[in-house]
Amino acid sequence: MSVDSGSASAQHRRGFLGRLGASLLTLGALPGALAAERPVAESGVAVDEAWMDALTGKYRQVFDIKAVNEGGALAPARNFLNAYRDAYGVTDREVNVVIGLHGGAAVLAFNDAAWQRFHFGQSGDVIDGVTKMPSLRNPALTNAGLPSDALLPALQARGATVLLCNNSLMRLTRGLVAGGYGTEAAMRSELLGTYLLPGIVVVPAMVVAFNRLQMRGLTYVSG
Repeated sequence: MSVDSGSASAQHRRGFLGRLGASLLTLGALPGALAAERPVAESGVAVDEAWMDALTGKYRQVFDIKAVNEGGALAPARNFLNAYRDAYGVTDREVNVVIGLHGGAAVLAFNDAAWQRFHFGQSGDVIDGVTKMPSLRNPALTNAGLPSDALLPALQARGATVLLCNNSLMRLTRGLVAGGYGTEAAMRSELLGTYLLPGIVVVPAMVVAFNRLQMRGLTYVSG
């Protein structure tokens, strides 16, 4: 039985197929456009893993830092670099250190001005080794009780990559809002634009960053 090309059902089918073809043509043009844009998490943090691509050393480890510990939480990263250098004769260029700051350690990502303004030492019960009072300075930047090569700038100078968890940043921001410092948008803008230490990478979630680093072959150490 022949189909009447002028029937309503035939016209409907032709219209549907035409629309489907147009949609497929449109989709065919999407990949290039999408490749030019980085996916953005719900938090608004762009997912950019170019820093991971730079981790080409033979010996690679990520350090999970979730407590301030008067800055001493960074000591294992220093020990990792020094032991490879001193015991194995491995240069820093052959070693990749990634330091993940989250939870209570998120405040280590900010400069002394932030510690002075927001009283991180008091709220986090971090005592200055010199004054014996709640610290008004970031102990990962200056701490008389730590070797100079265990401080954050020294580790970065040796190639360490430092991450800040956005989830921890959001919790910190909300705490500042509750403390009457300003709106959430204003606090986030100040923390990232004025107080964040140079070179620190904000990742959407530290637990995911750890997973993706381990997928790339980095070993994991909990600080």
